[in-house]
Amino acid sequence: MLRRSSLVLWALALALTALPYVISFWIGESGFIDVAMMGMCPGWELHTDVSMALLPLYAVPEPLIALVGFGLWLLLVRRGMPRWGRAAGWLAALGVTWPTLLTLGFAALDLAMKDGCGQTWAPFFRGAMAVGWMAGDVLTLSLILVAVRVRRATPRGWISRTAVAVLAVLLLLGLQTGDRTVGKVTEAAEEKCRPWDLRYGTRPVSRTDRESAFVCVARGDEYVLPRRFRDLPDAELVAFGRNLCGVSMRADPKELERLRGESGVTVGAVETTQALTLLCPEVDAREQAEDKRQDAENDAFIATAKKRCASVPPHRPRIRPAVRGTASMWSDYGAVSAFEGEEPPEGAALDKAFGNDLVGADKGEVAILTADEAMHVCVTVEGYGTRPPVERKGWEKVVEIGYASPKGELAWVEAESTLPNALLKGPGRYRVRVHMRGSAAAMEDDGDARQRFLVMVFPGSSRRTEVLR
Repeated sequence: MLRRSSLVLWALALALTALPYVISFWIGESGFIDVAMMGMCPGWELHTDVSMALLPLYAVPEPLIALVGFGLWLLLVRRGMPRWGRAAGWLAALGVTWPTLLTLGFAALDLAMKDGCGQTWAPFFRGAMAVGWMAGDVLTLSLILVAVRVRRATPRGWISRTAVAVLAVLLLLGLQTGDRTVGKVTEAAEEKCRPWDLRYGTRPVSRTDRESAFVCVARGDEYVLPRRFRDLPDAELVAFGRNLCGVSMRADPKELERLRGESGVTVGAVETTQALTLLCPEVDAREQAEDKRQDAENDAFIATAKKRCASVPPHRPRIRPAVRGTASMWSDYGAVSAFEGEEPPEGAALDKAFGNDLVGADKGEVAILTADEAMHVCVTVEGYGTRPPVERKGWEKVVEIGYASPKGELAWVEAESTLPNALLKGPGRYRVRVHMRGSAAAMEDDGDARQRFLVMVFPGSSRRTEVLR
């Protein structure tokens, strides 16, 4: 028999499913919560996996599901099949409220199984609108279940349904209350946060200092976290940071990619990793160990380059140079250079080097092109008081150019080099002859410190560029 009370309950349920759409239309927002926090909470991760698997269901409007369910229930009840009608109503109720049921169920699982997960779930329940949406879903579910119920001899069904509704409401209230307890937001004040600045800050030791340092850096550096995470209360921000530490330590590519897609946080980015070293000792220890490993590797790399350059057979010039030195130099942006004065030049010499594919000069600067953009090369510099004989044999390319010295002190850009100042007569006009070989070897797998340069400097007034080989 069709009860009038059931029709009233269905009408209320249909109205509740449509209410979010009406509110969203008036306020111009979707009403959904933009949350993407990943942690080490099993319920949270299950919720993410299940939600992604059921993602196509989000495209079906809840009022349409409820209306179809109501039509099927009404048809089946009128044909004398109330139990089938009840099944149709249950399916409609599930179709309308499944996102909320998943959230409440998995949140309850985490709260029961693991401490600290309330902070991970708290953003889902922050604010009156978020709680209102979920409470509306719980009420819709209750209305439909009561509307399609089949009369029993005992009120057992009423008791169980009421208990479920009460538990859901209590869960909502508990999470909302828990959210309020972690509402402190510390501003990233410049004076307070200066000790923890990633560029020149000190290393925190105590747990309190670590948390303060992370909050300061996370709020003050736009490259560490997206805005929605930087605006979290302190306790939530710290909890999220600790979760990121776990993700960083596990270094699972699938987990990292999923986190980046869901939250926009790139664990592994320089700024984010540095911020996590402030918060978590395990990340800090790993990064310090990695820094030491890289330093040792770099030291060995430099030592190998120096050894290779030192082993190059010495040049035997036809006349004796006044000064001479050999060094391994680092090619930065595909060139090695020398300049006079305190400030590095603007690069006019480098532009001119492309004209002959080897060497260029401008007032106060010399630039020599290298085969690769970042590598060691072996450079020998010789200074002469008079023009030395031209040498072509054994070299791939030989180019001679003019150079004007404003100060008479040409320093090669190499902190540990032993290259001399080859401008023997002080300020004035000079000729710079550059010899090169080993460009092909420099481009091979083990090509570091394989390219050789011989630079002869001597007085000369000519400004011509001569390609001698």
